[in-house]
Amino acid sequence: MAGTHRALVVGEIALAVLLLSGAGLLIKSLAALQNVALGFRPENVLVMRATVPSAFARARQFFSDMISQIGAVPGVVAAGATMAPPGYVDSTGGYLIDQLPGKPDWTRAPSVVLSIVTPGTFAALGIPLKSGRDFSNGDTLDRPFVAMVNEALVRKSFAKQNPLGRTIFCPFDTLKGMTIIGVVGDVRQRGPELEPMPECYMTYGQHAFNGVTLSLVVRTAGDPNALADTVRRLARERAPDVPMKFTTMEAILSENVAAPRFRTLLFAVFAGLAVCLAMAGVYGVMAYAVGQRSNEVGLRIALGATTGSVLRLVLGEGLALAGLGLALGLAAAVAGTRLLTSMLFRVQPNDPVVYLVVAVLLGAVALAASYVPARRASKIDPLAAIRQE
Repeated sequence: MAGTHRALVVGEIALAVLLLSGAGLLIKSLAALQNVALGFRPENVLVMRATVPSAFARARQFFSDMISQIGAVPGVVAAGATMAPPGYVDSTGGYLIDQLPGKPDWTRAPSVVLSIVTPGTFAALGIPLKSGRDFSNGDTLDRPFVAMVNEALVRKSFAKQNPLGRTIFCPFDTLKGMTIIGVVGDVRQRGPELEPMPECYMTYGQHAFNGVTLSLVVRTAGDPNALADTVRRLARERAPDVPMKFTTMEAILSENVAAPRFRTLLFAVFAGLAVCLAMAGVYGVMAYAVGQRSNEVGLRIALGATTGSVLRLVLGEGLALAGLGLALGLAAAVAGTRLLTSMLFRVQPNDPVVYLVVAVLLGAVALAASYVPARRASKIDPLAAIRQE
């Protein structure tokens, strides 16, 4: 029976090691995901998603007036609007530089994220302007078409050349060439897990496609939620029939990491339960072993064994069980955690730091679980043990 109990404890420890290793990798991955440079500043940004249920001309007037009014509200640092806030992509396509062939093959063109923004959007989102100028209210349909690109597109298509003044063609709502007037920093537009891809920004004043739905982005000096009622009231006064949805950029980012956060929590809960089971198992086996060997321990004490030597004897047996379980668990973890590769961000599945922490933690748990039986063994009365013998 004792051998069966010991085998079960070794299995429990091995399972705890496997689950703890997975949880450790996911925790480290989630921490890296939450600390990644996003390319913009999400704090203190209110987002209002609105759809104007009418013609584009009314929608353009609504969003233009709202941005002007919101910009004048005390506590507002900057305001703009975008087709899709960071973390979402509404449109992708291809792009060509300088020349548009008579029959362009867009399937072979470099991929690009296509974004529609209003003047003030980059300031509201904290996206840095690297060179050139921002869009202005003067960039209208009767003016030459202009565009802004991110640094990823510059690296891909311009190398060490100056992109300002060059022409870019993007099949969005027109194939007109757009003069590049500015370069902005890279934004993880597809979420924090994915690297930035080339992005072409077009101004709302020159593009009408899907223009009745935009997300207003408002940077505030304080809590953005405190401004929601004011923005809602301004929108209701201007267009009572416009549906609105309010959130913040930080809430959007939280949604983007909801799946990895849930996976991490799930693994952590199961790992915690496994550690508790392993601790209870080690304690139970060691307590049983001490009870079975009480006479032997009493004789050892009667023959001069010290309290320390008895403690080391029992603790050594507990650590032996833990060592065997650790060896089996680490072997299983090295093989099993490879299945987590697709879930990890900037973390290798065989991260030695994680395994070291797991080994130390399980070793400490085994010591703690063995200490009470060991302490009890060290206090056995040798006379009582000799009488029983």
